[in-house]
Amino acid sequence: MEALGAVIFLPREGEKAPLLLEDILFDPAARWLSEALMAEGVKRFLVVCHEDDRPAAAACFPPETEFVDEKGLSDGLAKFLSQCPGQVSVVTKPILLAPKGTSFARSGKEPSSSIFALRGATLAAALRDSQSFDQALSALGDPAPWQGRFLPLKEDNVYRAMTVEPLARSLGVDRLLSAGVRVVDTESVFIGPAVTVGEGTALLPGTILKGKTVIGKNCVIGPNTMIRDCAIGDRVTVNASQLNESTVDDDTTVGPFAYVRPNCRVGKKVKVGDFVELKNSTIGDGTKISHLTYVGDTDAGAHINFGCGTVTVNYDGKKKFRTVIGDNAFIGCNTNLVAPVTVGEGAYTAAGSTVTEDVPADALAIARARQTVKKGWAAKRREKS
Repeated sequence: MEALGAVIFLPREGEKAPLLLEDILFDPAARWLSEALMAEGVKRFLVVCHEDDRPAAAACFPPETEFVDEKGLSDGLAKFLSQCPGQVSVVTKPILLAPKGTSFARSGKEPSSSIFALRGATLAAALRDSQSFDQALSALGDPAPWQGRFLPLKEDNVYRAMTVEPLARSLGVDRLLSAGVRVVDTESVFIGPAVTVGEGTALLPGTILKGKTVIGKNCVIGPNTMIRDCAIGDRVTVNASQLNESTVDDDTTVGPFAYVRPNCRVGKKVKVGDFVELKNSTIGDGTKISHLTYVGDTDAGAHINFGCGTVTVNYDGKKKFRTVIGDNAFIGCNTNLVAPVTVGEGAYTAAGSTVTEDVPADALAIARARQTVKKGWAAKRREKS
């Protein structure tokens, strides 16, 4: 089977970056375009852009995408078309693409020379007889236009807010609905073009899924939740929380009002409760972090209980240090674990302790001043005043 290809132009206007690299919702328009083309079967991409725009453009297309600038267009295009003699889509102007079969309201006249569908071999032959790409297209007469629908992108905030952004929102939601995802309120859920969600998952109002987030089956996400570049397992609940660049395994609950910062790995059947912040940490299976706790730069084992108000004290003003907590440990309420420090398996820390030395396995660490009670002190103080 011949590989389906696409040639994408990212033109600049003067010194300004291409419109296709500006965000639509939360992702560059080029990512929306590439995902839509891949959904139509495109396997290979050739992107024509300025050298300075290549890093930003590369983040929007598959890793094997080829890039050329205007100077290298002739040779690069000839090589690319030799490898893609079959159907090729050519995008010459910035657009937001709707897959074939999608319907949406139009706003103004759509330009006829923004996207074409033609055979790579036909375009290659026209290029051999022409001096430029535009001349080759003109020589073909009127190449077949894209059979789906698209909207042009413009430097117009009102047009974008009223036309382009609503289309992007509906495209994201429609794609998930067709995959068996339940969206309770389609007007209040926002889905990026590279997001995938498993069948049976429910998205509640106020859910925002960004980047390359992957969510498993039968989850409940929301309300008022934002997840960016995360991998979420099956049967996970995330309620009124924010998660970034992390993984959450099956049957875990997060929130409400939790904040998971980058580089966290949360295991199975974990509870991350209200007003809990995780950062650069690993949390083992079955561990409970129920409320009002900060866990940063920590390797926490399985089936640990974090008491309310626990803080891993990871920063001395210059450097970050790690905390290690073994399986089945019990961290008492209002414990400060001053890193670098290790709490062994099955160990306990007494509530209100500030732990600065390692705690052996199965030990109890008490690191607080002994309570002193001075009877009658308060009454005497009131008499003096």
